[in-house]
Amino acid sequence: MKNLSDYKGQDAFELWADLMEPIVAILQDESITDLMRSGASKFKLAAAIMKTHKAEAEQIMTRIDPEPVNALNLVVRVIRFLSEIGSDPVIASFFGLQGQESKE
Repeated sequence: MKNLSDYKGQDAFELWADLMEPIVAILQDESITDLMRSGASKFKLAAAIMKTHKAEAEQIMTRIDPEPVNALNLVVRVIRFLSEIGSDPVIASFFGLQGQESKE
């Protein structure tokens, strides 16, 4: 399984270029950004994203890791992506999450 951190150089640039549109679509949803800033658990955040932004979530996951999405790996992949974004201070700051403590 690939992570965001597996991408380097030009591959990383192209990855983020492809991810920006679906990420922005998710972050324009105030209910999602409120959950993120509130420190809601990653499970609760993943559930909300999968319910309201299924197409965008699938686009993000399959671009990061082309392994087919299935019922067994869906939640794990969404939570892994959210964890990786939240654990990088630069990325967290970019998404307005800096200083927000996240509950597991």
